[in-house]
Amino acid sequence: MIGLRRALATKVVDPLVWKAKGMPIGERLNEFRKQQWDDLETFEQRRNARLAELLVHAAARIPFYRERVSGLSPEAIRDDPLGSLARFPILEKEYIRDNPDSLMCETGYRLVRQHTSGSTGMPLSFYRDTDSLGASLATTQLALNWAGVERGERRVRLWSPRTDVANRPRLERFTDRIHDRVLLDSYLMTDETIREYLRIIGARPVAALEGYPAAFEEISRFVERHRLEHPKPRVVISGGSNLYDHMRIRISESYGAPVFEGYGNVEVGLVSAECDGHCGMHVMGETTILEVVDASGRPVEPGVVGELVVTNLWQESMPFVRYRMGDRGIMSDDRCDCGRPYPLVAGVVGRSGQSFVRRNGTLIIPDVFTHIIASEFETPGVRRFQVVQETHDHIVIRFVPERDIEGFPHGVRTGISARIGEVMHAPCRVDFVVEESIETAPSGKYFYALSKVTSGAPDW
Repeated sequence: MIGLRRALATKVVDPLVWKAKGMPIGERLNEFRKQQWDDLETFEQRRNARLAELLVHAAARIPFYRERVSGLSPEAIRDDPLGSLARFPILEKEYIRDNPDSLMCETGYRLVRQHTSGSTGMPLSFYRDTDSLGASLATTQLALNWAGVERGERRVRLWSPRTDVANRPRLERFTDRIHDRVLLDSYLMTDETIREYLRIIGARPVAALEGYPAAFEEISRFVERHRLEHPKPRVVISGGSNLYDHMRIRISESYGAPVFEGYGNVEVGLVSAECDGHCGMHVMGETTILEVVDASGRPVEPGVVGELVVTNLWQESMPFVRYRMGDRGIMSDDRCDCGRPYPLVAGVVGRSGQSFVRRNGTLIIPDVFTHIIASEFETPGVRRFQVVQETHDHIVIRFVPERDIEGFPHGVRTGISARIGEVMHAPCRVDFVVEESIETAPSGKYFYALSKVTSGAPDW
């Protein structure tokens, strides 16, 4: 029966859905599976050729880039694609938010509007074309293959908030059911919801348990506290928050499964992922160029911490060239024993946020607060905000209002305060403080969530 369902999902439903969406996912996936075993020289030639055409296109047709790299000729770009890339400006989220039209052009592909959850302080809306989305989704499946997970195998994701779970399009819910994919709300981990999640995860064998490392740890603590049987997926795939060594060891031992780490975002897709060699994360080289740069935008040496900027090689309708991810990371000059030619990321450090601590010592990912403020209670009159945990039961929301707009109306403040108390599992005093500006850290990085309460354990 399982084999029949998988065959129906992968041989019939997938091709029909991909065609309906205009996304050549199957074609890209077949290409990437073959190309991942090319030698380094062949890979670099292919990547550089694709980069050259993207930069020529951007310099000629995208107003933002045309104004800033007018001295770069197509011949010069094709002669030295990587050197030309270094002359392109770093693209900031704030610029995209305020000037989206200057980054777009008509390419003939269907456009899909997408939104971030607000992990830089406010949500970001942008467009991706179906060709780019097809390549990104193929890359995601390729990374699952690296972890030993095939299409149609059961996957449980501890990821989205309940509003996203409930409001997913009907077609997505249908394909999830056919593929045996389960999406769970990881933003509200109560004893009641964890018991239900354990029932769902344990209903039948799980190929991959995916989600935030904080969610995995929360389940582990609950299982140990109540002396329950721990779920045993075949692999655990961690993303969305830093995965430190102590967390990897604890999760692997608790779940009895190897842990694979991935890194990416909505804007450019999956950027890097681990293979079963576990030598670091491979840059997804068929779709992505990842740079680690200093404050001036110049690349730093492997082993040196710097800002992560990404170029998506397939995004032509709204190119993101040297897009600042808002994270810091380290490249490695090692080679993985797996034989794939892609560069390695030694680690992603200093994500834009800190975990908050409940009075009982459990931790909450900062994304919870940005989702509550920026998505559940949409407030267009707020330009930037920062959530600060002063004590276990005192939260301060600093915000910069748009000119001549109130910011957070009274009813919205009441709703946000109630939701924060809900996720903190206790009543909280929530203060709203108007600011003219919110400062960045000395590194230039903007933190949307800061906690002054320590848990006694390393943060992620």
